[in-house]
Amino acid sequence: MSLLSWLTTSKSLKSKEFVAECKRNPSAASQVDPSTGNLPLHFACCAAAPATVVTALIKAYPDGARARDGDGNLPIMGAVANGCVLDAIGALLAAHPDGAQALDAEQHTPLHSAACNGQSLDVVEALLKAFPAGAAAVDAEGNTPLHFAAACRASPAVVRALIAAHPEAAKLRGKMGRLPLSLALLCEAPPAAIEAIVEAFPAAVRDPCVTADYRNHGHGVPRDM
Repeated sequence: MSLLSWLTTSKSLKSKEFVAECKRNPSAASQVDPSTGNLPLHFACCAAAPATVVTALIKAYPDGARARDGDGNLPIMGAVANGCVLDAIGALLAAHPDGAQALDAEQHTPLHSAACNGQSLDVVEALLKAFPAGAAAVDAEGNTPLHFAAACRASPAVVRALIAAHPEAAKLRGKMGRLPLSLALLCEAPPAAIEAIVEAFPAAVRDPCVTADYRNHGHGVPRDM
């Protein structure tokens, strides 16, 4: 069975036989699926394969980490979006550091994807280390990763990391002119995440899109603001 077939069937990605096959037949890691343009590495990342599988595929075909599929996406995009762990994402970044700057069709970076797909603080910090300016990147609708984190109920730790990397993001308006605080309130982000966004830009509570929601969540609007 080829690596592509292995990854597109129900056979376990955690199998020692898969890793052994990568070592035995490394050229198989460079095979491209004709219908999607995916390498085995793309499939593995989108299936949230364990780090042993991702690392074995990269070792077998290092250029796979910089290869784009039929939609123009690098393996790291699938890895971040689908929950690959830090060791797997770290291996992808080590093989292709500029992957942290990759953009998809909507101008989303891997950091945008991490912020809206529940990725761990460790993964977010790894992406920030590889591409510090990623915290300031805006997509086609003006959203920064902080907007995504606020709307997708990311952990307070992730929200604080994004704010620390680019505090001005708390002041920026994204889709429909919404501030991160407005998104956090509308989507019922964790209270500590809401507090972190308010601390970064206290004047946001006076925004017309924010004030009613802010009060409805049990907050008063300070008089001196």
